[in-house]
Parts: sequence; structure tokens; C-alpha cells
Amino acid sequence: MKRLWAQVKYWPVGASSLIIGLRPASLCLALKRLFPALALVWAFSAAAQPGGPVDDQHARLLTGKKRSLIAYAGADHSFTLEPVHAAKPSDVPGFITIDKQILQATVIPVDKSIDLRSMSEAREREILQKYMEYELDYYRKKLKQRYSNLQKEWVTLQGRTFLVWYFDTPENEKLISRQIYVSTLFYDQVMSLNAPVFRSDDWGKARSLLVKLAGTMKTYDKRVDLAVLRKKL
Repeated sequence: MKRLWAQVKYWPVGASSLIIGLRPASLCLALKRLFPALALVWAFSAAAQPGGPVDDQHARLLTGKKRSLIAYAGADHSFTLEPVHAAKPSDVPGFITIDKQILQATVIPVDKSIDLRSMSEAREREILQKYMEYELDYYRKKLKQRYSNLQKEWVTLQGRTFLVWYFDTPENEKLISRQIYVSTLFYDQVMSLNAPVFRSDDWGKARSLLVKLAGTMKTYDKRVDLAVLRKKL
């Protein structure tokens, strides 16, 4: 982890390390030059960002005396995720660490041309599938990066449909062996958890961690006051 952080600590980051989510496009390019596998995490978010208030696109790590939450407060909707293990800011900007695994939570707008009013499970799967394909296409064509052994699975957690997808990075990538994502529809957005796996033996643990975290997702039809919520933790 120290070796990974040594490659990014000199790049300017506008947001606090407690913020989990969208990163500036300039940072994406810098990371692309340094280590393409992690650049994927930031690039997915920046590519989908339509240019709104930055604070409205972040999930934040809220740490209290008894527990921690990852929380997002949009204009009309909010959600929380509750880590089973203790969570803390990672040495890598934009990530948090849970049980020695770094991860990130992003909120990405769905294409406005998609009608979300009448939503069946089949339709949800179709939208999430297209989202995954869009992100992979961006990774391959825009970032000029390769991946292999793409796999996906559908899981239902607390009545919500999630797409779990993961792929291997090139063998010559010395830092990261695999990327794992867990994505679901969140009103007119996609909430996506992602984690880079540094050792291939750890990918099962990382997948389990993301799935368990996704299973704690609670949504609210209002903007939650994160300052008030933090005081309750």
C-alpha cells in the first residue's frame, strides 16, 4: 500500500480523503500515466459526470463514536451503507479501507433518455448491463487499456437487484490483479461499489466485502442532512 500511495501522493486532490466518489478528469489522466488499473476507478466516474455540483455526486464516509456509515445525499434522494468492520480513510485519495481492503463508492447519472417510470427486474438488468458495457468500452477505447476474463453475476439483496462484475488486468500490471464492481440502480442514478484487488488470492474476500456492504443499502426519498446523521453515530 505504501508503494501504491507513493505514486499518487504528489498529485493535487481537491476533495478531502474522506470523500468517496467522483474525481477530477485531470486526476484521471495523471493516474492513467502512473497506473492504468486504478485510473479505471476514477475515469468511470469522471466520464459520467454531467457537470453538476461536486458535493451532490459524492458518497461520504461518516465516522462516529460507535459506528461508521457511507452516505450520499442528493437533491431529492439519499442512501447509506453500513460497513460490518471498522472503516477509515485510505492512504489512497478517494478510497476508504475496510478490513485491509480499499474500496470506493460512486454515484453515476443514468442516461436521461432512459424511461425509469415502469421498471421491471428485466428492465433493471438491461440498464445495468448497458452501464457495465459503457464503462468497459470507455476503459478499452478511451483509456486504451486491456482486460480479460470478464465475469458477471446477478444477486438480489434486500429485494434490490445488483450486478456483480469483475475482470482481470494484464499480467504485466504489477500493482493490481483484478477489479471488482457491485452496481445497482438508485432512482435515476447507478450506485457502484468497486475495489482493486492487489493479490489474486484476495479477490474472494474483496467480493464478499462489497456484496455484504451492498446488502446494507438503505434509501431515502429526501435529502438527508449528513451533519445531523454523523452526530447520531
